[in-house]
Amino acid sequence: MKTIRKLALIIIGIFVLMLWSGIVRNAALGQNAAGPLTDPIRAFSEIPSNMKMAFNHFFRAPEYYLKTKEKDLKDINNLSYDLYGSYAYRSGDQFNIELKNFKSDKILKAWKLPVEVLSKYYEVGQNDRLYPTRLMANRDLIASCNEKPGLLRLDSTSKVKWFNKDFIFHHAMNLDHKGNIWIPGVKHEDGLIVPKTVSVDGKKTEYRDDLIINVDAETGKTLYSKSLTDIFLENELDELMNKATHITDPFHLNDIQPVVIDSSSYYNKGDLFLSFRHLSTIVHFRPSTGKVITVIDGPFTFQHDVDVLSDNTIAIFNNNSPAWDVYFNKNEFKPSNGTIQRKITHSNVLIYNFETDSFEALYEDQFIENEIFTGAEGLYEILPNGDMFIEEQGAGILWVLNENGVVLKTVIKSDIEGYHYLSNWTTIYTNINF
Repeated sequence: MKTIRKLALIIIGIFVLMLWSGIVRNAALGQNAAGPLTDPIRAFSEIPSNMKMAFNHFFRAPEYYLKTKEKDLKDINNLSYDLYGSYAYRSGDQFNIELKNFKSDKILKAWKLPVEVLSKYYEVGQNDRLYPTRLMANRDLIASCNEKPGLLRLDSTSKVKWFNKDFIFHHAMNLDHKGNIWIPGVKHEDGLIVPKTVSVDGKKTEYRDDLIINVDAETGKTLYSKSLTDIFLENELDELMNKATHITDPFHLNDIQPVVIDSSSYYNKGDLFLSFRHLSTIVHFRPSTGKVITVIDGPFTFQHDVDVLSDNTIAIFNNNSPAWDVYFNKNEFKPSNGTIQRKITHSNVLIYNFETDSFEALYEDQFIENEIFTGAEGLYEILPNGDMFIEEQGAGILWVLNENGVVLKTVIKSDIEGYHYLSNWTTIYTNINF
């Protein structure tokens, strides 16, 4: 009798645990199966992660510090020309933004943005980041409060000139031929993303619908915004959305590159090249007509940073990452001996030629030799002399490469010995006389 009672209690316990796990998962996904108890259940389930965050806050360096590896302790600097960059990093209760000459290793200008200033507009988290930054005339600076409802312009004394909180802005920021800003974003209400909903065989799932956004750089006013879902549906690209690696984040728009050169046989001034990480695709879009001109895929995955190089070539930062959202049950596989048949060691930059419909890697040997790889983020800038700046974001290392090898290798030094700051989408300039 006691054995049957114990067995019954075990079965009931397993059932309750399964029920509780389902309710917690439902609440974590933002659904409301538990009714008024949803918010308390979600808060209770987050206690372990909050305890871990509290431990890390008091006993470990914040996430914006990276441990400097032995091989990265010594800088390489063979620059024979001035190369400037603006970047931001978090230092305690303040964001520091610096304009640096990498040749001389000198800080030419600094802006300071206290957390208390940003807190007037949104709740600032411990590991929030500020990127990218863009130097403007009169030493003004535009910065994005990445993944937060904030795009702002500072004057040369670090005073806020305007603050746009129309959207949650994220990823790259580029200027068009009119001097206005293109940047990805999402709709929000009080800092929470407003999702779209997809129904698959009657099952509804909420997903993040990115927008392409154009902002007046002088006033901060939103000039234009358009939903990616609308763009794809209007251009009959439903099947492309179905190929996304992440159903709740199908696009993951990470760059909007406006065409600023005179129109060519392949694109017009004012066109946009859109980079979608979770589709491993570049889309050529024409805002003036609402039409998708070209869909570009090829030997790249989870790419970032697309630039227009000439009237018939563009370049793409290929992260060369596998799709992270695909899982398999390990029980399906026979245990292996651990032998590696395939190894991913480097990202690269690919040049796509519209005329020949072909791709060519630039300075591939240098990427391989130095194992330059970042699974997420990452950017490049091809300089006027043919050298190439690279931000290896995952490792926080900044490079300049050319056909002869490494011209520059450096990190953003921090105030903690043995650590450097996480790099935050460094914007490169070869001329700052504006």
